[in-house]
Amino acid sequence: EGAIKEVSELLDKLVTAVKTAEGASSGTDAIGEVVDNDAKVADKASVTGIAKGIKEIVEAAGGSEKLKVAAATGENNKGAGKLFGKAGANANGDSEAASKAAGAVSAVSGEQILSAIVTAAGAAEQDGEKPGEAKNPIAAAIGDKDGDADFGDGMKKDDQIAAAIALRGMAKDGKFAVKNDEKGKA
Repeated sequence: EGAIKEVSELLDKLVTAVKTAEGASSGTDAIGEVVDNDAKVADKASVTGIAKGIKEIVEAAGGSEKLKVAAATGENNKGAGKLFGKAGANANGDSEAASKAAGAVSAVSGEQILSAIVTAAGAAEQDGEKPGEAKNPIAAAIGDKDGDADFGDGMKKDDQIAAAIALRGMAKDGKFAVKNDEKGKA
């Protein structure tokens, strides 16, 4: 009987957590939409809601203990920060920034990305920051209206970059961009 109650409580927690994440993720565009777009700052409430929802799901499943994965050590893809730059016309990253983003994502595991999101969601309330100033994936994913730059020291690890990409991709209004004449390379 105790085991049934435990499972029931776990399911309740998971349902609540999924609703938190789902309510925050109301972007209708395809995830990873990049070409021929102006970069767009993501909705702050959406990004933080998704991150907190993911954290709740992981914790409800008892995963924060299991998520003690090694943090990524790769630091060669900080150029992906250019995709998180200015919102507005002609403020787009180049194809090199897009390939750095792909490099960061492919260099890490899903668990490492989850771990980076859960860690960031456990920190204090965050505002969007320019790529060069962001210290964690939530601040980077929200972004700031101008900042066409590489990620700085606080955000140069591949797992943090991949987590920021995932959060902006799922968030309301979040967009990435490459220059119009380079969309074939993205």
